[in-house]
Amino acid sequence: MVVCNTEQNGCWGAEERTYHMPFQPGIYFEVIINVKGHCYQVSVNGQHFLEYRHRLPLHTVQILEIKGDVTVNCINFTNPSISNVFAQPVFRAPAPSHNTPMTVTNPVVPFQVAIPGNISQARKITIVGNVPFHANSFHINLKNSMTGNIALHINPRLRERALVRNTQTHGTWGSEERHLSTLPFAPGQAFQMEIMNTRNCYQVSVNGLRVFDYVHRIPANQVDQLQVAGDVTLSCVQY
Repeated sequence: MVVCNTEQNGCWGAEERTYHMPFQPGIYFEVIINVKGHCYQVSVNGQHFLEYRHRLPLHTVQILEIKGDVTVNCINFTNPSISNVFAQPVFRAPAPSHNTPMTVTNPVVPFQVAIPGNISQARKITIVGNVPFHANSFHINLKNSMTGNIALHINPRLRERALVRNTQTHGTWGSEERHLSTLPFAPGQAFQMEIMNTRNCYQVSVNGLRVFDYVHRIPANQVDQLQVAGDVTLSCVQY
């Protein structure tokens, strides 16, 4: 059950309850709150969930607060059209340093960014996004900017229900790796992918579940660029 309510002058109003539960323990989610003139429209993982009519004037809403048993990976504020109180994000990208990961929120696809230094051992890349309903495929590349070699090519193909992994060296693709028991991506669904570089391989997880390992074919210290392109929208990239 999901409960919506408004507190005014220390007193709670009448509860509005929704008995469909889109949140599950241990499963990542994406919530979008669209502010309309008469209500808040809420979608979860790309699906319309509920509407909640305004009980307080919008100009009095100034703070976003999140409490309870949840871990927040990324918060975006986009296209503020009701009031400029929504324009400033609570979540801010940390300043770059050798120890602090860089964070880009709401990047436009195709997306390309230089990885400071290179993808050293134990470094993690996190990609939070959503697969549109019309999606056919998208890809994520870890590559060398000088040679153009792609150390790791991750290519979800929704219509084929395949997750292709490969390496490209001097313009030539190697042998594909395809075997997976299930495809962790689906049209209309949000996802969080984590790519961890280890001594022998990349360990890739989606929505908290280990999906595959990819043994290095190109030394990881040659990787200095991340690319994302295709049928996908991005909420947050951390590297």
